[in-house]
Amino acid sequence: MTLGQKIKDARLARGMTQKEVVGDFITRNMLSKIENDSATPSVRTLERLAAALELPTCYFLDEAGLSDGSSPDGLNEARAAYRAGLWQRCLQLLDADSAAGSTDEGYLLHALAGTQAARQALAAGKFAAARELAEAAQYYNQEGMYSSPLLAAELTLTLGAALQRLAADGWQEQRAALLQSMEELDAAFHGKDRPSGA
Repeated sequence: MTLGQKIKDARLARGMTQKEVVGDFITRNMLSKIENDSATPSVRTLERLAAALELPTCYFLDEAGLSDGSSPDGLNEARAAYRAGLWQRCLQLLDADSAAGSTDEGYLLHALAGTQAARQALAAGKFAAARELAEAAQYYNQEGMYSSPLLAAELTLTLGAALQRLAADGWQEQRAALLQSMEELDAAFHGKDRPSGA
């Protein structure tokens, strides 16, 4: 049984909806991708899901393909697609190769390519696609080792614009997230998060 199937089975066994499980730490759409094995959760996300499902994290870890920080060969194609500006192709390659897509670099490429693809979709008037791409990119940016406050700010702008054009709820939360990202950028710029004496 795959990791996604285990999560879905545990959720259904408890009679919980996806929204009840995710709370406010990931989107329902991202949980759907995880349950369908088209996205691999970070260890932190898996721990949160396990807590929501009232199961030990180790229940899901048996035979699950989580990132071990290594760099599988499948990343080469995804890197090449990213360098060529083929954002959607990069995302497809990462989704197709769970070993590559679930590494720290895979998370970074997901976030970067997803951001660019979301901007393209927004510019083309494909607001629903822009929303989905931006939400996924936000997840990968937040959960990855190489999380970037600058990328987070850009994503909140893109997602907020998509939500506003769709007349969907949530754009106000994106505004608040943007302000928080700007504060984090300001703190990083002024060295407030550096250890004293650095």
